[in-house]
Amino acid sequence: MIAVGMLDRKVSLWQPAQTQNTDYGGYNKSQYTAAGFMYAHVVWKGGKVSEEGEQMQNNQYCEFYVRNSGMGAQATVRDYIYFDDGQFYIEYINSVDGRGKFLKIVAYQIKPTDIQK
Repeated sequence: MIAVGMLDRKVSLWQPAQTQNTDYGGYNKSQYTAAGFMYAHVVWKGGKVSEEGEQMQNNQYCEFYVRNSGMGAQATVRDYIYFDDGQFYIEYINSVDGRGKFLKIVAYQIKPTDIQK
């Protein structure tokens, strides 16, 4: 069970915004914009454990426990969380409390060298 006092880290939720480029061909362009802030309890994980029991050490996973209201309720798997100078892309979202009061957001960090420019 998560107490309210454990939500001690301020994280920001970034969501994709679709804009239309009217200058060249009218294609849609996706950019991330800050949707808002929320408080979370952060649990750092060492890597992704596969079904075969092997572990990838290069990925940094975090579990964010947030309230199931406000910004936490608006989070989707298309968004990312900005925390501790890093971008954490959401892999999945689960409800962890029996009454649906809290969400467990599991996200992995993308290092700047992994991002295509």
